[in-house]
Amino acid sequence: MKKTMTTWAAALVALTWAISLQAHHSDSMYDPTRPIWVQGTVVRLEGIDPHTITTLEERREGGQVRRWAVEGPGESQLDRLGVRLAVPHVGDAIEFCAFPYKSAAELSRIFPGVDFSRLRSLRTDDESLPQSVWGHVMVTPDGGRRLWNQHGILSACMRSSDESRQSWVDFLESSASVRMAWCQQRGYAHVRSTASLSEYVEEINGLINDPCT
Repeated sequence: MKKTMTTWAAALVALTWAISLQAHHSDSMYDPTRPIWVQGTVVRLEGIDPHTITTLEERREGGQVRRWAVEGPGESQLDRLGVRLAVPHVGDAIEFCAFPYKSAAELSRIFPGVDFSRLRSLRTDDESLPQSVWGHVMVTPDGGRRLWNQHGILSACMRSSDESRQSWVDFLESSASVRMAWCQQRGYAHVRSTASLSEYVEEINGLINDPCT
């Protein structure tokens, strides 16, 4: 298993760099309006650039284990983004609002010349391999929330959450960096072009003490 994990991690790093050379920070690699919530216990943390990778193990009914490889800010970005203290540790039980990669076939059409066919960890039914996702919001062991990775749309995470609107309003007002991320995503094309999401964003924006203009 250790050898498999090491081989997989090396392949994922190679994938990340290959994509980065052609379209770094491109939201074409995933659907930014369709997040999923993943949770589990941290079993591995790789502090690398351009993205850290946090591997979670989710225990399911019947004893099955589902593994997730959550990409986050690069090692060199942690201090600049102010999330160094939020870095999870092995053994932590955490949750992410995350955005899965598109299928290997879809990505190959978007990025000609990059071979995704052997990287089954992008989207696979084999639960022995971690499925790769972009982690946007992290829920820490104490229940706090942290912005983790700039890939994704904050309002999409909020709308898909079971938590109350007021708890998210409190989060938006918790720091200048969170409010900035909220204000920026209001102008994203995916937000403006998705009527239900755009309506939700404006409703929430009207609830915060200092609405974005």
